[in-house]
Amino acid sequence: STGEFDFPPGALEQSDYATAEQWMLLKNQRAAVDASAGAAAAIVEAYVAGKKVGLKERAEAEVQQLRCKLGYDGRIVCILGGTKYQEANSEALVEALAQKLGSSADPKMKFVTGGMPGVQKTFA
Repeated sequence: STGEFDFPPGALEQSDYATAEQWMLLKNQRAAVDASAGAAAAIVEAYVAGKKVGLKERAEAEVQQLRCKLGYDGRIVCILGGTKYQEANSEALVEALAQKLGSSADPKMKFVTGGMPGVQKTFA
């Protein structure tokens, strides 16, 4: 939908009844029609049966979406942390860790942050 006729934007977000694989098939315009139809049917069947996808499957879906967005299938390390430092040496520790990992980690590995202040901004 292009948002016409008051189409709810939330309807374009992954349903609690869809697996990561099913959702990727629905989002992929080049996916085979049969595969996409099968995914849509399975989502409807899960909804009717009340079978929501668990937290693990939701996390896997997020990872798959990130992989698609980055166009990358290798190792991805997500950097998380507080928006404020609690200890005096914590910021220096994060800076040193970022430097060490940047120079010694597998070059095929990608590090991502959500862009938040604190640990994520320092690491980036």
